[in-house]
Amino acid sequence: MARLRDLLTAMWKPSAPVGGDAAAPLVPEPPALPQAEAEPVQPVPSPSFAPGLWDSPLSRLAALGPAPSLLVVKLDHAGDFVTALPAIRRLREAFPASRLTLLCAPFMCDFAATTDLFDAVHGFDYYPARGHPPASVPDAALAAVAALDLPPADIAIDLRHADDSRALLAALPVRFRVGFAGLGTRHALDLALPEMEASARASGMLAPLPAGVRLSALAEVLASAFRAVHGQGAPIPLGAPPALPDSPDGYVVLAPGARLAIKLWPVENWRVLAERLLGAGALGLVLTGTAEEEPLCAAIAAGLPADRVVNLAGRQDLAGLAAVIHGARAVVALDSAPAHLAAALGRPTLCLFSGLADIQSWAPAGPRVAVLSAHASCAPCFLNDVADCTHGHGCMTRLTPDHALAGLAALGLEFAGVPLH
Repeated sequence: MARLRDLLTAMWKPSAPVGGDAAAPLVPEPPALPQAEAEPVQPVPSPSFAPGLWDSPLSRLAALGPAPSLLVVKLDHAGDFVTALPAIRRLREAFPASRLTLLCAPFMCDFAATTDLFDAVHGFDYYPARGHPPASVPDAALAAVAALDLPPADIAIDLRHADDSRALLAALPVRFRVGFAGLGTRHALDLALPEMEASARASGMLAPLPAGVRLSALAEVLASAFRAVHGQGAPIPLGAPPALPDSPDGYVVLAPGARLAIKLWPVENWRVLAERLLGAGALGLVLTGTAEEEPLCAAIAAGLPADRVVNLAGRQDLAGLAAVIHGARAVVALDSAPAHLAAALGRPTLCLFSGLADIQSWAPAGPRVAVLSAHASCAPCFLNDVADCTHGHGCMTRLTPDHALAGLAALGLEFAGVPLH
């Protein structure tokens, strides 16, 4: 055992001497490798800001009027057309005063005319009666559909789920385009649903909806958006309004509060806007908010004429707030409940939208809505705390009272006969 221990000790002895004069073979050090050059650090670009009104798809839909003309595009096969009939019937119900035109395969024209759903039917030979459609729209097809010389329509809705015909919409004389958006593709659609079949298969977790149900869902999206921008949404219960300013020009509601501080507009901007509105004529102001927002409203109202400014923060429930908003000449609010209430009630609504949330998803929708945004390139940031913003909260600090007044003017508002500028 002793000899085994000595042998193991000798095996684990360091090859280079630790000290003393004991001779040991020196192991040459490997040559030093050249230092790799560090990758240059790319500076993070500062976000850009372009304050102004947001060109909302729903505002463009509202601009088409109460009875926009519709062009239904359904170019594929007989079975596909039959599955689309419930969706087309829904469009006819949702737009009873609108002219409904169909663009379909030539071999479907006679059948389509017998449904009595359309005011006019036009044929376009694009998909073969048998076989698969082209994978992408050839230039010749774009030129051919443009050469049909169809009458202009306000809205075109493509009721094909696959996006292999979507590019044809760009060649049609229409103002607003609706369809399914395929994954990884870009089409100039104003209103879209994501395609549901390929993505469901790819996920392995979702079951694709039946074809007819998918088309009905797209038709309902258009119908619901149209109802929203024409004030045909769900009824809002109205409570009893408290005492309000008795002003010849009515009153404007200012709702300066929000659940998160990152949505807030600077107090000094609210004060300047309030002073400018009071100077526009015999107008009253109503400040609204929760009990926690009473100090904020009080800071805005401080020094303003007490007979023309009422601070209702913490003094009304949601139904009471709806009643106050219902009687207002206009409402200026953040991305918060008052903005959505005002939009749903059809009141002229100016929403000052921060960079927190996705403006396309959460901006209020209604018949008279203007959304003021800084168009921050870093939005949506989804930050919960304004202290986490490293860009000076530019999405809100870049919005000025002049921008707000321009937004109110865009809604067609004027006081004492003087338009706001």
